[in-house]
Amino acid sequence: MKRTPLETEEELQWVLDYMLLPIVLDVLERDIRMLDTLKLKMPVIYIRSLRRVQDRVSSEMAAVRGKLRSRGIRVYDERRTKEQLEADFLCRGYHRKCSMLWGLVKSEVERKLCTYLELDLAE
Repeated sequence: MKRTPLETEEELQWVLDYMLLPIVLDVLERDIRMLDTLKLKMPVIYIRSLRRVQDRVSSEMAAVRGKLRSRGIRVYDERRTKEQLEADFLCRGYHRKCSMLWGLVKSEVERKLCTYLELDLAE
């Protein structure tokens, strides 16, 4: 008899996205506040661009929450420690843990922002 895995790779990626997307929003909000304080010629253009990205991130967050809910996965605790980002979640009746070191969080946030902004840092 084949056992059902605790969570699939796709479901684990949803949990990771659930953890990362709020940080992406925090980064965007901080950058928007910083742009507002700079003496730019046309700050409205940059701010609107980042607000549009925020809207896309918020939509993706809602989609991820819906996917998790549809599979009966519930993230019930998130922590930001000095070393890492951690989450506890319930999947198919099992309590699971997920964590990412801050270096990985930073690179994943950068990767997501590049995707939203349609940038390639390798250029």
